[in-house]
Amino acid sequence: MRIVSVNVCMPRPVSGTARGTVASGIYKRSVSGPVEVLATNLAGDGQGDLLNHGGPTKAVYAYAANDYDYWRQQEGLSIPEFGWFGENLTVENAMSDDVRVGDIWEIGTVRLQVTEPRSPCFKLDHKIGIPRFAARFQRTGRVGFYLRVLQEGSLAAGAEVALAGGLPGAMTVRELSDFRHYGTGGRSMATRILAIDGMGVKWLRRPRKLLSTAPRI
Repeated sequence: MRIVSVNVCMPRPVSGTARGTVASGIYKRSVSGPVEVLATNLAGDGQGDLLNHGGPTKAVYAYAANDYDYWRQQEGLSIPEFGWFGENLTVENAMSDDVRVGDIWEIGTVRLQVTEPRSPCFKLDHKIGIPRFAARFQRTGRVGFYLRVLQEGSLAAGAEVALAGGLPGAMTVRELSDFRHYGTGGRSMATRILAIDGMGVKWLRRPRKLLSTAPRI
């Protein structure tokens, strides 16, 4: 894996969304040179809604550079630049079918750990300019993922990403996303999710509910 682009943006008011004028940091732009990685974000970056974005477990959002080809070629979208989906790191060969929750990345002096998939909201619809695009984005499984910062440092475009560890039996980003939103994987997937140490509360609700009910015969 390799960092193709590093993208940041401070929150700004965005009007005309489904919820009126809101603050958003989705309009990220590529920056050159080293960027400092801090405990809860990248230097020069921020989130408009701190209840649902950012914080220690969602300090960095990454998206696969390869998936840009999918959206351009298969879906016919005109996407002018990296950072278009609001990601901090555009990463070559970091597809949701391959990256696993708990994976630890080393990028120069920085250590990051994959925590959870993205659950896109109405702000993505507004940014892309297509009604219900967030649902379409979600259905493809090409949602990207968040990472926590295990060790602060700096990184830049062009840096190689080394896989330095992970969790036994960990599921892929797509598996977790598809289970939460569509129930894919059923009870066996629910059991795997509940075995992950440190999984966020919202990701535990569906597996707990499923396993609390008697299985269908």
